[in-house]
Amino acid sequence: MVKKKEVTLNSIETIDQRIQELKLELAKYKGMLVSKTKVNNTSKKGVMKKEIARLLTKKNQLREKEIIKTLEGRK
Repeated sequence: MVKKKEVTLNSIETIDQRIQELKLELAKYKGMLVSKTKVNNTSKKGVMKKEIARLLTKKNQLREKEIIKTLEGRK
């Protein structure tokens, strides 16, 4: 799980990379659940989805800040 401080230090590109990694891991995990493979931690799916949502939120906040900075620079 990503801590809040860790997310604040990242740029949009690194957040994108982490999101892609988590989505791939989530897809593999869902495949394991569907194929009835023995899974140790069944709550892991929810944790990964929440982490992806947190990262997407942080990414959108960073984009919004960048847009505001560019608009202020035009004045």
